[in-house]
Amino acid sequence: MTRPPARSSLPARRARLSLPARLGRRAAATAVDYALVSVPLALLGLLQVRRGRAGRPIGGARARVAVALALTVPVTCGLAAAEATGGSPGKRLLGLQVRGRDGRSSPYAAALLRTALKTAIPWELAHQGVWDVQDEAGRKRGETLLACAYAALAAQAVMICTPSGRTYPDLLAGTVVGRRDRRGADQD
Repeated sequence: MTRPPARSSLPARRARLSLPARLGRRAAATAVDYALVSVPLALLGLLQVRRGRAGRPIGGARARVAVALALTVPVTCGLAAAEATGGSPGKRLLGLQVRGRDGRSSPYAAALLRTALKTAIPWELAHQGVWDVQDEAGRKRGETLLACAYAALAAQAVMICTPSGRTYPDLLAGTVVGRRDRRGADQD
């Protein structure tokens, strides 16, 4: 009786990495990340209430740009750095890991692209939409921006449910989200 030839471990490893984490676990990881991000935002809101500015509309292009630069950019860069080193806090908690398609760690540039497409763009579309909806003159534009933000998030959820499990941010950045076993290695 002859034994079949042994397979190389490299193709098997690639096959394991190509199996993505599914919607529930990824959604829970995103919820954890967003909960962590909301802590400084809640503190900022409390500061506004304490100063008596709650409920006043935030106006002007300067305020909008300032919020994007002070909140969205640092959060995006921080999440990208976490993704490039194994995963965001939510992914780590839920045993997930972002990797390149080749199974290696995702480079920072790829993680930044993925995070910008996944989080920053929908987030900013929603921020701008909320501000515009509050103003009668900008209501239609605000509704359109909010619809675009929700469409981007819905497209990601639908793509996670496909056989590849890769969202458009994953496809464009060349990444895959997979499960991590207890030793830290990727598994099916």
